[in-house]
Amino acid sequence: MSDLELEFTTPEDETVPTIMLIDDDGKEEAHQILSWMEYEGREFAVLCPVDIEDGAEVGLVIMESVNGESLEFVADEAITNAVFDAFMESFGEE
Repeated sequence: MSDLELEFTTPEDETVPTIMLIDDDGKEEAHQILSWMEYEGREFAVLCPVDIEDGAEVGLVIMESVNGESLEFVADEAITNAVFDAFMESFGEE
């Protein structure tokens, strides 16, 4: 998913904002924003695919907020892992 188009929506029957990610082949995949995380003074969104098959492994997506107006994929694996770990730690506290 290197070329990215974002469409922010909140369906009437849902309270979690949904983002449509579009891959290089034009395939759309809806993701919900699970959390906003701050790491080293930067803001990140933790996203989860909406359509998950029973028993399927779920891959979360970490994206960085840019100027509070758009999101970009995080290329640095160390940052992705740190944000993911912080998310899992905060999730365990709830």
